[in-house]
Amino acid sequence: MAFFSDFEFSGGGIVAKETGAQIPWSAGFARDAVRVASFIGLVQGLRAARVFSGREPRARISFYPKKPRSYYAIWPVCQLADVRIVDDPDEADIHFFFEDREFRTAPLPAPTNRPAFNVGCFDIRKSVVSRVFEEVFGYSLNIDPKTHRGEAVEKSELNGKHDGKIVSCPLAETRPGHVYQRLIDNTFDGREFIDIRTPVVGGKAPFVYLKRRTRDLRFSNENHRVDLAPVDALLSKKERAQIAAFTSAMALDFGGLDILRDRADGRIYIVDANKTDMGPPSALASAEKLQAIRGLADAFAELVDDRLKA
Repeated sequence: MAFFSDFEFSGGGIVAKETGAQIPWSAGFARDAVRVASFIGLVQGLRAARVFSGREPRARISFYPKKPRSYYAIWPVCQLADVRIVDDPDEADIHFFFEDREFRTAPLPAPTNRPAFNVGCFDIRKSVVSRVFEEVFGYSLNIDPKTHRGEAVEKSELNGKHDGKIVSCPLAETRPGHVYQRLIDNTFDGREFIDIRTPVVGGKAPFVYLKRRTRDLRFSNENHRVDLAPVDALLSKKERAQIAAFTSAMALDFGGLDILRDRADGRIYIVDANKTDMGPPSALASAEKLQAIRGLADAFAELVDDRLKA
């Protein structure tokens, strides 16, 4: 199956060929891989049924400089939004900048002058995310590790590292390629750490994933439970408007945000932005995965229609 061909064994772990990300081998990873592959098969079946019924595509889309693999969220979204993925950009009604890397020095122009998504979202390093967050929300996530007193979080500038650790400040020296941010108590009860993973389509969040983690895994990507929740139950109207302004400033038409709510001050903090979002989380049941992708597909279909009318 194509899904498994995207990984290779190396040094007792697994390496994602596309990004070079190191994934420790575990029974949990094997279980999640099977779940993802099963979900991909389900989506392929639904898409085949639509094609067999003679359903015409809403639009044709080309991705550049690379096409997404089936485990990226945009792939099943296109299948269920009736947006056909084509190889030739001249055949496309719309384009999508898709590249699983954090930084370019400048945007990569679309191959034609037709509408395009995520074109200006070419720098999602954590320092950029935190700077734009502060500009939009009016309060800061960053701290100066050489003058701050107390605990803080040290993490890599790059996405997908999940290498955050708590450090005691002030620090005499800082690590190159790392950022230093305030330590957020993102618990509801003081025990279970919760990330509000927020998919965004055209500045709107159709729903949120509540990713629940134990204290020892709070900075990892391992969830002991994931819940699908209505966005208005977790984010206020004002916060949703601020999130829309943030995604506009980042030129992020389609992607995902990691949001933490601080138990101490009650405010939300956007700690990460992803333009090549994977998902839905493997810990979700198949029915909830399908519900999530259908929600994203409906939102994406509306966004495509709006862009083509403009």
